[in-house]
Amino acid sequence: MLKKGEHIEGTPSELQSVLENDAEASAFFESLSKSYKQGYCDWVGSAKQEDTRKVRAGKALIMLQNKQKTLKT
Repeated sequence: MLKKGEHIEGTPSELQSVLENDAEASAFFESLSKSYKQGYCDWVGSAKQEDTRKVRAGKALIMLQNKQKTLKT
């Protein structure tokens, strides 16, 4: 869990990997404002275990494919 005001630097590799395989979801992600992108990156990247980050990246991909700006888990 990130402390208030903390953020993940850059795009987590797990999220970047799934976005590289889906041009439409990647384009939508890139169209988001910085704060929405940061929300996705923080959610995926803040998981302590690699498996959890991969699961979250998969869920994030589905949300981005559905053009969701905010996280609805």
